[in-house]
Amino acid sequence: MKKVFLFLCISFSILAFSQNIQSDIESQFRDYCTLIENKNFDKALDIYGNEDFLKIFPKEQIIDLMNQMFNSKDFDFKIHQPKEIMVSNEIIKDKNNSFVKLSYKQNLEMKFNMPGLKSGQLLSALQAEFGYGQVDYNESTDVFEVRTIKEAIANSSDLKNWKFTVIEKKQIPILKQFIPESFLRSLN
Repeated sequence: MKKVFLFLCISFSILAFSQNIQSDIESQFRDYCTLIENKNFDKALDIYGNEDFLKIFPKEQIIDLMNQMFNSKDFDFKIHQPKEIMVSNEIIKDKNNSFVKLSYKQNLEMKFNMPGLKSGQLLSALQAEFGYGQVDYNESTDVFEVRTIKEAIANSSDLKNWKFTVIEKKQIPILKQFIPESFLRSLN
């Protein structure tokens, strides 16, 4: 009986520890997304940017690209808070880091301010990029609404302070340099 009780206590402790990690990751990821949404790119990358990613793509370069995207005169771009964040309970350890997969839904809004662009052509191009049925055009506001399903990887050396890398399939060859390949293969 004592062994069963001990086993149950250990099982519940592991489960609670795992749920705390998942909760911490989700909370920190939401904070990271809020910083991005509020265009506080420098702080977002300082606190939550993956250091290995920033060795390949310097922070200043990423901030410049984000500023161009969010502050372009050619189009208005708005990113909304992620929804339905699913944090995996599987932790993959590699060297001095632990990695956890996240998936989430995120809505984007785009309004193009370039005369001569036809909304039908833009809608087709955006549907080709994001998937048919994932993009709608609102004629009254002239805004394209995009629904995305994204994956990200959280990594931490101490299981408390998490860094995030949003995964784009075309980036996987670069990401293999600092994210375990077996982990990347598991991504959809």
